Amino acid sequence: MHFDIYTLGVIGAAIGIAISISFTLLGLVLRGLPALRIWATAFWVITAAALLQGLNENGGLLSTVVGGGLIALANALMLMGIAIHLRYPLRWRWPMAVVGLFVACQVYVYLWPPTQTVSALMFGGYSVVWDVWMVWVLLWRSPRDMRNTCSFTALIFIIDALFYLLRSVVVLFPDLFAHTRLDELLTTWNYLFGILSSFLLSTGFTLMLAERLTLDLRRLARTDGLTGLLNRNALIEAGERLVDACRARGQACSVLMFDLDHFKSINDNWGHAAGDAVLNHFVGVIRGMGLAREALFARYGGEEFMLVLPAIKPAAAGALAERMRAAVAAEPAVFDGRSIDITTSVGGATAIGADFEQLVNAADVALYRAKHQGRNQVAWNPGA
Repeated sequence: MHFDIYTLGVIGAAIGIAISISFTLLGLVLRGLPALRIWATAFWVITAAALLQGLNENGGLLSTVVGGGLIALANALMLMGIAIHLRYPLRWRWPMAVVGLFVACQVYVYLWPPTQTVSALMFGGYSVVWDVWMVWVLLWRSPRDMRNTCSFTALIFIIDALFYLLRSVVVLFPDLFAHTRLDELLTTWNYLFGILSSFLLSTGFTLMLAERLTLDLRRLARTDGLTGLLNRNALIEAGERLVDACRARGQACSVLMFDLDHFKSINDNWGHAAGDAVLNHFVGVIRGMGLAREALFARYGGEEFMLVLPAIKPAAAGALAERMRAAVAAEPAVFDGRSIDITTSVGGATAIGADFEQLVNAADVALYRAKHQGRNQVAWNPGA
């Protein structure tokens, strides 16, 4: 079946509008994804650019400057959407500076039209620059757990860059490719490829969004909503792996259990908002002690917290527990402009051959002893 340029333009516009509407509606539903709104805007902008260039194909102001500028803006929006989605700190000023440079070049082209060869090479060069920039962010600035969908989207931009590089070669050597099948295919595929790229990009962005939502849901299922620490279920799973690894290497592993003293009275006298502030303050104090990267700090439940310390000597673990207890007692929490004095009881246990459950039980026994003996102290169970 043969399609003329006008028919391809109508099909491309219809697909562009459909994709733009789809992303806009998704943005209304998934409000917590700022990249989605940016990508929706990018598809609207590139659709408008295609319409403007289709209405004014003879190098006029609408086609050359406005249409070309909108294409550059759409690329900048896609790039920033990718960066925001991947939480890569790319500032808006850099893509917008490239857009400004592109528009300035297009104004020059409009006022002093170059040859068709130079014009085609310039546009191909612009496209390759954007493609390479986006591929770099997708492949080298994406988190490890998002590499699959980022690689798929990057592949689309790589194909796009290769397409424009191939076009540039054909333009540079017209005698070599004139009246060949490749020359005819590139002329037709210049429009078909734009349609296909928009569809594939929308698929790639949708997959990236789905993967982000899946990862966030998994993270929420493992995270305590108030403190941001691992919750009890995630703690048990990670703690078992950590202790088993220490046991396999013949290394000692320690568990510290913290209980905030008289926490119920804080909620009763100050309110639950103050209680939440105290819990977050406690977490900040413990984290401020400079925990090792291998350490596992989590909320065990209520006002109880647990710290798993792999490959640490019992004396060092005991000294650390005492420093933490003293730091908590020395730093009151602040709520509504007033100080709330807090203390913590700590129970610790250490062993080489014990499993995670045995260590936790031993630390719990020590914690009970610390509370029974007057609170605000460390009790230690040297063997589990």
